[in-house]
Amino acid sequence: MTNKLEFLKKYNLTENQFLGKEEISGSLNLDSLTSIPEGFNPTVGYSLYLDSLTSIPEGFNPTVGGSLYLRSLTSIPEGFNPTVGYSL
Repeated sequence: MTNKLEFLKKYNLTENQFLGKEEISGSLNLDSLTSIPEGFNPTVGYSLYLDSLTSIPEGFNPTVGGSLYLRSLTSIPEGFNPTVGYSL
């Protein structure tokens, strides 16, 4: 993903949802993403699927009511501390 505006438009998200200031109800499936824009820190009501990411940027700490799926990660930055209601 090259920039934040393209990301917002493609996934039909608001700026506040991108920043985690407004909850995304239900699940958010971003399985096809191989990278996420800097500053993306969503609050998701149920599950967040990011299965194709191999790395995450520093400062990425989403709040997820259900499960956070990061099956392809090969590294985790220091300070990674998401809030997850069910499983990581």
